[in-house]
Amino acid sequence: MSKICEQCSTNFSCEAAAGCWCMDFPPVLSGLLPRAQADCLCPNCLLQLTQKVIAEQIDTVEVHTESPSVAQQCRDLPLIEGLDYTVDEGLLIFSRWHHLKRGTCCGNGCRHCPYGHVNVN
Repeated sequence: MSKICEQCSTNFSCEAAAGCWCMDFPPVLSGLLPRAQADCLCPNCLLQLTQKVIAEQIDTVEVHTESPSVAQQCRDLPLIEGLDYTVDEGLLIFSRWHHLKRGTCCGNGCRHCPYGHVNVN
């Protein structure tokens, strides 16, 4: 079914009966999104709204000492491009959100480490 994004007026496909693409987004995050704003958004607008909610409600400090509970609840969910990672010159670059889901600093000196690189030697 073709729909029009309520935010940017872009046409996009929604297969609500078969499970829309938006079902890939973590349900716990969907619960934090303002319902009136999150209904019938294209993938790009939903991604931007989700990133905004993460920044405003979950990733609220520069250096985390522990993973927020919402991030822990999303730990084992599939990765979403643009939310958990981007691709730069063929390499996966994990986001702060992905690292928050991981729960601790892995010690690899990651570009977006929210834990202050505490385990980097």
